Amino acid sequence: MKLDTVLARIPAWYESGLCIHLQSAPGRGKSTTIEAVPELLASRYPDKAFGIVIINGGSLTIADATGYLVPVTRDGSSYSEFTRPFWWMTAENKPLEAYDGGIVFVDEEDKLDVDVKKILGEGALSGRLGSHRIPPGWRIWTAGNRQRDRSGSTRRLDHLINRRMEIEITDDIESWIHWAVQNNVSAEAIAFTKLNPTIVFASEVPEVQGPWCTPRSLVLADRFMQALAGPDGAAPIEDPDLAIEVAGLIGVAAQRQFFAMIATRLKLPALEDILEAPEKALLPQKIDEQMLVAFFLAARAERDTIGQIIRYIERLPVDMAMAFGKAAFKRAPVLIANKEVMAWTKRNAGMINLLQYGR
Repeated sequence: MKLDTVLARIPAWYESGLCIHLQSAPGRGKSTTIEAVPELLASRYPDKAFGIVIINGGSLTIADATGYLVPVTRDGSSYSEFTRPFWWMTAENKPLEAYDGGIVFVDEEDKLDVDVKKILGEGALSGRLGSHRIPPGWRIWTAGNRQRDRSGSTRRLDHLINRRMEIEITDDIESWIHWAVQNNVSAEAIAFTKLNPTIVFASEVPEVQGPWCTPRSLVLADRFMQALAGPDGAAPIEDPDLAIEVAGLIGVAAQRQFFAMIATRLKLPALEDILEAPEKALLPQKIDEQMLVAFFLAARAERDTIGQIIRYIERLPVDMAMAFGKAAFKRAPVLIANKEVMAWTKRNAGMINLLQYGR
């Protein structure tokens, strides 16, 4: 299932009360997608408050799952009772019952010890964990990698598989681009992904262990390079130490191709040149250059510049113009209300579908 579809399904999954388990290769964006649950539910139920707790399965013990067993006295008699586990409090320092509902998200569930899997599996089905019952409106959802991904996965338990809905996340470049343009990922990284899907979305982990390129590691490299960028917004790709650092995130082969993409971008027209003379500014002829320009402009289009940018974009092939429109309107839906954008979509029948990306 595509991540865009997951986002669309989340309200129905929540309402059904099901336990959801997302599974994929490493670095595909499962965790980031689930982190959006409170916002999605709040838009569906504006009069309710939703929370989220994120737990890393690789560090959980039995006591972490249920709390510690301590003696208590009631009416002169001694009993044993579990304390509240640490995850009963959200990052807002509120207990679960302070909300109308939410998600306890166990990330890296595949790395849980088998005994902890049994405890949380029962909690996901019935809401019972030791002497506790999670408050109404709360669900336990999980995510993890596949056993063949060499990620430290422990044994899968059939009775738990039978208690939940397992969703295999499929690689989908468009879903990732929709996320990327809204989260300040560079045009170079987006174009690199669009043009090199087999590098960024490799179906299996490499045979020889070492850094390799995934959507996650590429974004980490991109964030690092943005932090090093100079006044012109360009990272110093001629610095041999930077090459070593980026290769330490995405591997040597991917680093070289990514740097080649950045070098190409530096040869293309600047935003100022395009805004000053959109009908005359240099127009790239190669596909990779056109793709770069499309995402570069999509990341920088504003209400006061979209008119000039549209006039430049109209000179590109239709598929590049479509790539620009999808990215620009997803990043800044307000651009759709611009009269020049509306006129552009009316002049081109295929462009009218672009308006859905601003919803």
